[in-house]
Amino acid sequence: MNTIKSAIFMVFGAALLLTSCATSPAAESRRQAVQEDIATVLNAQLDPAEFGETKRCLADTEYDNFRALDDQHILFDGRGDKQWINTLRMPCPDLRYGDVLVVRQFSNIRMCDTDDFTATEWFGWPWYRRWPWHWGQWATGAECSLGKFQPVTKGQVAEIEAIIKSR
Repeated sequence: MNTIKSAIFMVFGAALLLTSCATSPAAESRRQAVQEDIATVLNAQLDPAEFGETKRCLADTEYDNFRALDDQHILFDGRGDKQWINTLRMPCPDLRYGDVLVVRQFSNIRMCDTDDFTATEWFGWPWYRRWPWHWGQWATGAECSLGKFQPVTKGQVAEIEAIIKSR
């Protein structure tokens, strides 16, 4: 009898967990609309002589800080007022809550397209926010994958932030 009760409890618990992770069709269509609007802003052609080309990799010395714009876009602030947006390959649910990117890099001096990372919280000190930590066993949260680093203007960043806030 206890075996039957345990099995029923486990099936009920699993069903409850699965339904709690599902998103409504309305929420999913809003998310897709936001992603399409952001893609439209990012498709604006910038002068490569002034802003540079889209990069596959970003060296550790090229950026000072980062922040999540939403669950699929990270803004990297560079030296000389340069900025890049990295559009992740898939949404990363923990991205907005992490202070540190724990990156599993192939290179020790740069982050590249397809490198995996985990967004996590570790230290309160600002110089730890940008460091590409390599100790994956200390990270908690979902594993996500970087995309390419696209140069953007401050105007594009403001427009993207307005799109995100409006939805």
